[in-house]
Amino acid sequence: MSVRLCVLCSLPVLAGCVAYVGDDIDLRGIAAEVKALPGGEFSLTQAITTALRDNPELRQLAANARAAGAVTEPIELQAEYRGGEEMLGVMLDPVALLGLGPRGGALTVDAANAAAALDELAAARWRVAAAVAETFVVDRTLAALPLPELTVDTNAFVRAGLAAPAATARLEAARRRIAAEVDERRLVREHNRDALRVLLGRDAATPITFVHGDADAIEQPVAGDEALLARPDLRLPVARLRQADAEFRAAVAAQYPSLMLGPEIPLRGGLLDLMAVLKVPFLMHGRAEAARERREAARVALAAAWSEAGNGAADAEHELAAARSMLAAAAANLQASETALAAALVALQVEVDTFDRAAEAAAMAARDLAEHRVAAVALARAELRRARAFGWPRLDHAAAEARR
Repeated sequence: MSVRLCVLCSLPVLAGCVAYVGDDIDLRGIAAEVKALPGGEFSLTQAITTALRDNPELRQLAANARAAGAVTEPIELQAEYRGGEEMLGVMLDPVALLGLGPRGGALTVDAANAAAALDELAAARWRVAAAVAETFVVDRTLAALPLPELTVDTNAFVRAGLAAPAATARLEAARRRIAAEVDERRLVREHNRDALRVLLGRDAATPITFVHGDADAIEQPVAGDEALLARPDLRLPVARLRQADAEFRAAVAAQYPSLMLGPEIPLRGGLLDLMAVLKVPFLMHGRAEAARERREAARVALAAAWSEAGNGAADAEHELAAARSMLAAAAANLQASETALAAALVALQVEVDTFDRAAEAAAMAARDLAEHRVAAVALARAELRRARAFGWPRLDHAAAEARR
């Protein structure tokens, strides 16, 4: 009896187990961890490096990738104890042990799942890096925008009888519009800073300062199929197709019988005997047919992703050309209105009855100022989208190719 107990008790040890490790599931504690993350000054390179390390989405995908890579297909060990005869039978599938048959198909699926998880992580890393770069180009664009000065003492002209009420109202409206434009720029920059905080996984109260330099420049890849083929997000539907193909292969393998072999051990002593169990699956063809159709769906999805990427890249180029034209027109209008305002302010000092002209020029300059800001930010975003459409920025490209 003691031998039998020892054998039975040893089976869970042979199977192998992972011990449970507790975790502190508390929102307050997690919030404290986020608040403890450092802020400060970030160049584009530093921000991308930090985002790739701390971005919550990337951390989740990295954990999922590690989980997918850790999956191992178990080998079924079947034990049978017959108390009346004091016999213990232990069997396993030698084909499964060799990584063939249904278990081999499952192993292929596991490998495809692990590769797809890594490709999903690579695509997200690329997307996050591009989003970080966009916050930098937007902030740099807003910081460089001109702002005309309107230092006219309206009351002095009113007291001198040189300013009509309507002209005074127009000038004050222009002054307020310029002040509102300053506030709008500040608001857009703060929204942009908040977006960077989210990408870096930082708390809303964490101080973040953009440090601009030559590294902010967007590299525009040469358009073409090779640039599209290098996009990480297009490697993901390829991985999905490989997953579907592996699942089809596994479903086909699962249709075939499996054989369990092993010794029958007499616990009271005696000769060993051989045991065998044949497992024959029935009506498994439906799963294989379904897996084949899912593979076809994944193939269509890959073709659609390629078409969408190509057309999206073409749209990005058209959008960039239009944004450049719009900014050129807005810049010309702003330059003309600023020139007119400057001339009107000079005339205001030496000529009589020029207050109306100065008020009109100030109103035009204030309007063109907002239009120029919108066009400048739109161009910055369009440049980023066009570069991203052709695979910029390049992250871990060599590593991904080596892994393949």
